[in-house]
Amino acid sequence: MLLEYPQVAAYALADPLKLGCQALFGLNDEQAWQDPYKELPIDLWGTSPRQMFQRAGTEWMRHDNPDHWLLRADRQLNHPAPPYRCASTEQLASPQAALWLAVQAFWGLSHGQTWSLAGRSERDPYWGKTPHEMFDVLTACVERDIPDYATKRARNPVHEGTRRLTDAAGKSVFVIKDIRYENEAAFWRAHGGVIWHIVRDDAVRVHAHSSELGIERAEGDVVIENNDSLATLQRAVQHAWRQQIERQA
Repeated sequence: MLLEYPQVAAYALADPLKLGCQALFGLNDEQAWQDPYKELPIDLWGTSPRQMFQRAGTEWMRHDNPDHWLLRADRQLNHPAPPYRCASTEQLASPQAALWLAVQAFWGLSHGQTWSLAGRSERDPYWGKTPHEMFDVLTACVERDIPDYATKRARNPVHEGTRRLTDAAGKSVFVIKDIRYENEAAFWRAHGGVIWHIVRDDAVRVHAHSSELGIERAEGDVVIENNDSLATLQRAVQHAWRQQIERQA
């Protein structure tokens, strides 16, 4: 609803996670990006896409650095990599291609950092790690939790994802759509952001996980109820937006 304003762009902390998992587990677009498919178990892996996202996003990446996805958002919006270049057929045929595509998405690496042997050994100034070190972090998690990963992943070809992440050029307001943890909410509040809680009494429950517990309301947050029609929700959103603009004026 807010995207009708030209200065506004939307970004989800989970977008690079989903893009990386799409390559890592060979998900199709529906499994990676469409809500009805996220709860359906995939026979090859014995788990659903949502559970894959939870494991990779929380048990792997947030365990390595609790602020990883916040830093990834900052990287995308304020320190973007060069324009995206597609991998070659030869690069995608590499036995480690799926892992490298996931590393590229999870850390926001350039084509050269991902596929060039020299680039993989150069320390990234934003993260303070080389791509090889990032690869080692992810590979250790995968091999620990999915010992037969390589055998299973080899059953399907490796493809790059079709989605591209938010282009921040010309935008001054960013809607972060999926704040799931208290440290994430605290980060954005501390950086001038405002947390909007969209609440619905009959919201469908999903697989129990720490990422689904919600955020405690704090002073300065905005609460919008979504218990009526779409038109009612739109009016509430527009009202909250006008109030936000007035406070910033």
